[in-house]
Amino acid sequence: MKQIQIVIPDRALKDVDEILGEAHVGGMTHYRVEGRGTTKAEAVTVGRGTMKYTPEYIPRTKVEVVVKDDQVDLILSNIMDRLGANEISGKIFVLEVPLTFDIRTGRKGESVI
Repeated sequence: MKQIQIVIPDRALKDVDEILGEAHVGGMTHYRVEGRGTTKAEAVTVGRGTMKYTPEYIPRTKVEVVVKDDQVDLILSNIMDRLGANEISGKIFVLEVPLTFDIRTGRKGESVI
């Protein structure tokens, strides 16, 4: 099993959700994060529109899913194709998941996902 972590702009969440649905991924977690990288933050207007402020950190959405090994290539390919065509910046991290447990049922392994 693998965990896929996808860090994207907020506006790309719907696309990622659709891609994961098409791949029959049973569930996902997403939350708001902030960070900095090669993309520079744009100035935002504050107050009553009289001042500009450039934030140090850029808001993003982080999506996390755990999938079977044979699903990873399809999901990554679809994300790169759809989001890359829209020139959306972001990062994808793929991590090994050695063991999973379902707290309610006590099941473990791939049957959990």
